[in-house]
Amino acid sequence: MYNKLFADIMRFVALILFQLFIVDNIRLGYYIHPVVYILFILLMPYNAQRWQVMLAAFGMGMIIDFFSGTPGLNAAAAVATSYVRHFVIVIMTRKSDLEEKYNPSLVEMGFTWFFTYSSILLCVYNLVYFMLEAFSFKLLNIILLQTLFSTLSSVALILLIMLLFIPKSNLTLNK
Repeated sequence: MYNKLFADIMRFVALILFQLFIVDNIRLGYYIHPVVYILFILLMPYNAQRWQVMLAAFGMGMIIDFFSGTPGLNAAAAVATSYVRHFVIVIMTRKSDLEEKYNPSLVEMGFTWFFTYSSILLCVYNLVYFMLEAFSFKLLNIILLQTLFSTLSSVALILLIMLLFIPKSNLTLNK
């Protein structure tokens, strides 16, 4: 239990630091804003209570907001994503898979499932983030473009991170 808690704390800190010091400093244009810290929320166990997931999302979002100068945007988008996460998991996963597997990860669920799962949740995150940032429906076409390109870049970066940190013996891409 302590090893799992320590690993979760290290993942929490590492993803925040990676987001703040590396990802946020890469300029990819106006429409592309990748987000990787949300991976912590994506990888939380199935059996985690919804309030725990939302609290972790709020905490991570507030930390990112504090250092990025975006008051509440990341926190709101992360909490909305963590709320939707439960419904996405229930819709995408058989009940038997939820009982025998612990984490919604690339290793446990396979590439296709994890790609779809992370794409949906990152799309929710980016849509909420950019809608709150613009705070206007007049910019809907720009919001949708930012959502699309930021989701694609975030999913690619998250999959790359997952592939880099998974032992090759545990990886199966055809589930």
